[in-house]
Amino acid sequence: MKERARDLSEQARASRDSGDLLQAGNLYTAAAHEHAGTVTEHIFPEPDQTPGAVSMFGSAALCYRIADDDFRTQNRCDMGILLAEDYFEYIERQEFGPQSFGAFRRGAWPEFIGDLRTIAQRENGEEAYDRAHEIYKSAGDYQISTGEQEHMRLTGFFRNVRQGLGHDVSDEALEQQPMGPSTTDWLEYKRERLPEYLNQLDAQGEWALE
Repeated sequence: MKERARDLSEQARASRDSGDLLQAGNLYTAAAHEHAGTVTEHIFPEPDQTPGAVSMFGSAALCYRIADDDFRTQNRCDMGILLAEDYFEYIERQEFGPQSFGAFRRGAWPEFIGDLRTIAQRENGEEAYDRAHEIYKSAGDYQISTGEQEHMRLTGFFRNVRQGLGHDVSDEALEQQPMGPSTTDWLEYKRERLPEYLNQLDAQGEWALE
């Protein structure tokens, strides 16, 4: 299933780069279901495919948004939010030591929810980002690691948004650094810029990376 999800994601990107955003959204949706279909039980802190599923639903939703399909935009954001809420609730029942890396990773899930609500242009996105900020701060405000699965997906989405706008995303950009700024600095950097970048993609009418 993971290989199938990867193939569908690559096809989605090709459709997106060619300007067929509805087809790209459909393929990202299929990739999300493939990722989700591998998960029978969460095994945190070991990785599973839930971050991939949530991320693919976000990419699908953005494709539909740019293509003016609001029903599917909202629907795919709802699907991603439900998966993220389920995973977050599971993690909240785990026990972590003080300033544990596992405790820090909890913050990625409300951050995912904030991104999805922002894509859907909902007013409560800031609430999710505030919750992520609280978790990151209380867990020790680690440097963000783009090498672990949750934040690899979060930073990758933001990078793709910027590249779709023609930004030159240099190695010095926060989302490019393998051990970057603190998680709270990253979060504030992104939440300040993402809504406007998404509006610019809307106005541009395409999301091609090449």
